[in-house]
Amino acid sequence: MNENLTRSPQSPESEAPLEGWKEIASYLKRDVTTAKRWEKNEGLPVRRHQHQARSSVYAYPSELDTWLATRQPTVEQPSLWFRRPVSTLAMLAVLLLALGSVASGPLVNPPGAAADEDGSGMLARQVWAGPGVDILGGPSPDGRYLTFVDWSTGDLAIRDLATGEKRRLTNKGPWSASGEYALFPVVSPDSQQVAYSWFTKDGYELRTIDLDTARPRILYSNEELVWPFDWSSDGEYILATFSKPDRTNQIVLVSVADGSVRVLKTLDWRFPQKMSFSPDGRYVAYDFPPQEDSPNRDIFLLATDGTREVPLVQHAANDLGPVWAPDGKRVVFASDRTGTVDAWVIQVAEGKPQGSPQLIKRAMGRVLPMGFTQDGSYYYGARTGMQDVYIAEMDAATGTLLVPPRPVTQYLVGSNAAPEWSPDGQYLAYIRQQAFGLLRSQSIVIRFVETGEERQLPPTLADIDNTLRWSPDQRSLLVTGRDNKGRPGAFLIDAKTGAVSAVAHGGLRTGVRYADWLPDGNAVIYVHRRFSPPTGPRSRIVVRDLESGQEKELYVTDSIIRSMAVSPDGQSLAFSGQHVGTTAPEQAAYLMVLPVAGGEPRTLLRGPQSQAFRVLAWTPDGRDVLFQKPGVTSGEHEVWRIPAQGGDPQAFAPGVKVRSNLRFHPDGQQVAFDAGEQKAEVWVLENFLPALEAAN
Repeated sequence: MNENLTRSPQSPESEAPLEGWKEIASYLKRDVTTAKRWEKNEGLPVRRHQHQARSSVYAYPSELDTWLATRQPTVEQPSLWFRRPVSTLAMLAVLLLALGSVASGPLVNPPGAAADEDGSGMLARQVWAGPGVDILGGPSPDGRYLTFVDWSTGDLAIRDLATGEKRRLTNKGPWSASGEYALFPVVSPDSQQVAYSWFTKDGYELRTIDLDTARPRILYSNEELVWPFDWSSDGEYILATFSKPDRTNQIVLVSVADGSVRVLKTLDWRFPQKMSFSPDGRYVAYDFPPQEDSPNRDIFLLATDGTREVPLVQHAANDLGPVWAPDGKRVVFASDRTGTVDAWVIQVAEGKPQGSPQLIKRAMGRVLPMGFTQDGSYYYGARTGMQDVYIAEMDAATGTLLVPPRPVTQYLVGSNAAPEWSPDGQYLAYIRQQAFGLLRSQSIVIRFVETGEERQLPPTLADIDNTLRWSPDQRSLLVTGRDNKGRPGAFLIDAKTGAVSAVAHGGLRTGVRYADWLPDGNAVIYVHRRFSPPTGPRSRIVVRDLESGQEKELYVTDSIIRSMAVSPDGQSLAFSGQHVGTTAPEQAAYLMVLPVAGGEPRTLLRGPQSQAFRVLAWTPDGRDVLFQKPGVTSGEHEVWRIPAQGGDPQAFAPGVKVRSNLRFHPDGQQVAFDAGEQKAEVWVLENFLPALEAAN
């Protein structure tokens, strides 16, 4: 039993406070980082002095004791946040979300700081923060550059780590001119070239580009995803994965000289999130879920000559992101086995693990390993965005706020999204999610509004899109996402048990999105999207009868439908999308209203493709459609309204900014929405390898 739970409670006024984070952490028998994380994410009762010179924070032991006694931390099993194969045009949206996936977890140090808090000799330093940060690249071995994708255009770029200046290596032009983009850049051992994946209308290409001349060279083309991970130390091979049309994945070596491919291992629908070449070129370390029904990963060593494969790290926890240290003696990886995401290391000799893993850095936060430089510095990405659910009261007819927004919960702050009121108004459901590398865990929380009591359904799908919809009988929730084998579809989740049943499935190049109920509860409506190069996108709005399984097609378009909302009476459907043609008239964003009974849609708004209207909801009286303000591409969005019968758009609820969901209570006065920002930063642990050497 924790000793703190046995102490006699006192009133705060009769006891001496604990001054500062060190005293608070010592009392809790934890480090300072953990104490700060508990305050941020779990409501640890820490107070703050006002206008005093001494420590800015303090806490009373009795309040900490009470918090410890009632604390009920939830350890969620991470599930796949980024599954393959995915539809090609959808990849961009998936990856952009991955950069700022909301979750809990602190930074190692305050922005820009460098500190050795644990006495290990390692220094944690922030190297990049602010707009435009991309954490899917990595450092050059000489430590001069960081590769990234400039998402303002989709071009491959490098950032000078000394000056902060960036330089594009490709120049494909704006999104309106080309839908192409770069992914997963990794620098060659001599720091002279970059290997990367390039999306085209025909699929993916594995390319290299010279840093000096910026001349690209195509090594390999594939209809599905090509993902480069690493170079061999002699620069002759690129370690990559291929996603095949039959949903299998392959670990491959691609020759830099002639583009020939050698398959090291063929996998099923599961795939590595991170792979790393040993410096001697004899082994590949990669993470992989060992069982189909488990989202957790272990780490394996695969001989490049095909002779053998051995488990390197096996544990009930999630172990992923393996990276070989430059000396070839160790593999560094991330693990949540202590309850936080920590950095661990395991010794390796002759392709076999030596002893047990050792903990080397606690509480790294929401990290994505990026790689080592030659001097032993370890780079990683950190997700720092926060998103939460809020409730406000307003006059829905005018958009005037009556009661300011307030957060729904203080538990796992920054990890909650997609609110949905139950039909009787007594419950609020929302998604709670935590990220780990390119993985995330999602649970559905059902909150009894009157008492604040919450019930959390266990994760039962690999991925849930950012919407929930209660069934009219209040027995289930309709979602879209992916099942535990990566198959896209629409699903029903039982509101009591969390059991999942499929409503409709997508395919290898098709997806199901934006599902909603029709008022009688006997049918659902959703968008069926196809991304099949080279024919381009195609979207179908479909009504599906749940008893017979028969589908009725309401609308078909050669554009990408990006949002949808059913009117309160179920008679009309508002939806928005983008045309992606090659000429200016074809490149347009639109917002339309369609009769659910059938007929032609009515265009409410039209604008440049970059505006990307997003339908949020209808007003409770069904007169207006609420949407996000055009021209905003990231962060929180202002809410606008437009009459469903046509007219001029007007601002709605000034001062309220919404991330992606807004839902009215059945009383028409309360409104729930999610708000927050998606952010990422790049950090480096300096003196990493020397500190390991000193410790051993």
